[in-house]
Amino acid sequence: MKFPPVLKNLLFLTFSFLSCKNEKVNNSGSVKMVMDEVVTRLYKNLKPAQLDTISEKYIMTFLTKDELHTLATKFWNFEVNVPVTVSLMRDSAQKVIPFWIEESGFKKTGMIVKNENYTYEVWQKNFDPGKIELGINGFDKNRPVYFISVGPQKKDDELKITNVIPSEFPLMTMKKGAFTYHDWDGLILTEVPESLVGQQLFTTVRGRAREAHLVGAFRKTLFPSSTNPDQIMLTWSDDPKTSVNIQWRTNMEVKNGAVKYWKNNSADTLISTASEFKMEDRLLQNDRYVNRFTAKLRGLKPGTEYQYIVGSKTEKWSVPANFNTETATNDGFSFIWFGDTHKSPIWGDMAQKALKAHPEISFFDIAGDLVSTGLNRDEWDELWQYSGGVFQSKPLMPVPGNHDSQDGLGAGMYQEMFSLPENGPKGLPKEMTYAFNYQDALFLMIDATLSVPDQSAWVEEKLKSSKSKWKFVFFHFPPYNFVEPYDEIRKEWGTLFDKYHVDMVMNGHMHYYLRTKPMNDGKEMKTPAEGTIYTMSISIPGKQEEWLAEDYAVVRYKDGPLYQHISMKGNTLIYKCFDPAGNVKDEFKIVK
Repeated sequence: MKFPPVLKNLLFLTFSFLSCKNEKVNNSGSVKMVMDEVVTRLYKNLKPAQLDTISEKYIMTFLTKDELHTLATKFWNFEVNVPVTVSLMRDSAQKVIPFWIEESGFKKTGMIVKNENYTYEVWQKNFDPGKIELGINGFDKNRPVYFISVGPQKKDDELKITNVIPSEFPLMTMKKGAFTYHDWDGLILTEVPESLVGQQLFTTVRGRAREAHLVGAFRKTLFPSSTNPDQIMLTWSDDPKTSVNIQWRTNMEVKNGAVKYWKNNSADTLISTASEFKMEDRLLQNDRYVNRFTAKLRGLKPGTEYQYIVGSKTEKWSVPANFNTETATNDGFSFIWFGDTHKSPIWGDMAQKALKAHPEISFFDIAGDLVSTGLNRDEWDELWQYSGGVFQSKPLMPVPGNHDSQDGLGAGMYQEMFSLPENGPKGLPKEMTYAFNYQDALFLMIDATLSVPDQSAWVEEKLKSSKSKWKFVFFHFPPYNFVEPYDEIRKEWGTLFDKYHVDMVMNGHMHYYLRTKPMNDGKEMKTPAEGTIYTMSISIPGKQEEWLAEDYAVVRYKDGPLYQHISMKGNTLIYKCFDPAGNVKDEFKIVK
């Protein structure tokens, strides 16, 4: 008998469900552990095409009773000392109500809570003193995840909330003007029922929507790993005169890695063993796990060209590539920087043309938003593929943007990709903000997605202690643009750039090109010696719905792609902005 495609899928899913129900599953006690196991079981029981058709209804039959219990109780936990009412604010646009809300006794009220973008239904339930356990936001990755407020049932009771899990998101006060998402703290509550005002507000991040994402969740990478080493890339975490870091990828069959390297035209070969890291993207159905290798070459000779290959004793080796160490003398150098690349093949084509046009450069910089969704490894695969291998011979020193560090979950995959200096501000994630020197230039690479004030002391210390002739600063959010003023950045960092005379600041984010006049305390100065030049660029086609005037601008372009080449020799800096065809779109000179 021939079944219609829909019926065939239903029959297969039913069979898979029955098969899975007979398997013994170790669920342990966290949402992550349950979801890891569930995804593994889905891969085992469903074909790729069926993963794309998973529905909430099917998921509810696929999960075991223990798994459902964990998902209904381990998303948010805390303890209260008095009887309380928990108010749960759920995005009214979410199509499917998370399964556990009604089942656990929450009742929908007639109240609503609003911010500028979303309307939330208010669900409530009374709890006795003790532990309170709440469940997931659903299986659909609804980004405006639910949040809660808690108040005592008796007004005179003094409420104490303890043992909150997860603990990293602080409690605040429920009221108009409060924000709920730390990754979007400008999105404040505009309407709050009077009965909820003053309650304890549990803040969160939109990234929590991903914790149980299954509906429409599965992806494929266009460029899966193999036993052949690929995505070969150079960075620095130490002195560029005597060191370089080499990173690459293989599939899980390759268990070890090493670099063989030698001075150009020399027969003496050295070997450096690489460290191995197992990288996972749980929802990447055709390449969930890969191995990434990092070898740190030390004791190199300054001003020397080396050749190298990467690979494994038991598997394959790459074709030879080359790199140059920094010279021991300040004889001049150049570099290329890009604005938002967003893993675009258009950018990749331009990057390859840029290296052909400027083979003398020492390294590349990217001012954030390397990809569009930094939590998805398939996008990183595209970035490296489209780059055409330009980073095999020239180190890449990037900073993260808001797309690389997304939804309040940080930039974990970005950190896993790169081996960068760990000399940033204490107490903040490593390799996100860092500094390096190259010849007579200081480069401050700042993660502007992290707290601005928490990095100001570090910025000042680096600028104050530097004896470099040239000072450059890279971060993603531009202090000068016509969309967002970034007053905090201007106040915290701009004043330091003025005080210690930073020559240039490089940004992205707004998807257009800009070069300002030399700026000091928001005022236009006559010469670069009196102020800092701010530049912003874009490596892909831009789109500006508005084009407002900017009096501080010298040159602007609505569209990309563009790249910037900066060269320094002695007291002279030459800056040029190019399009992919090599046409100069902007240029200037600084002479000290």
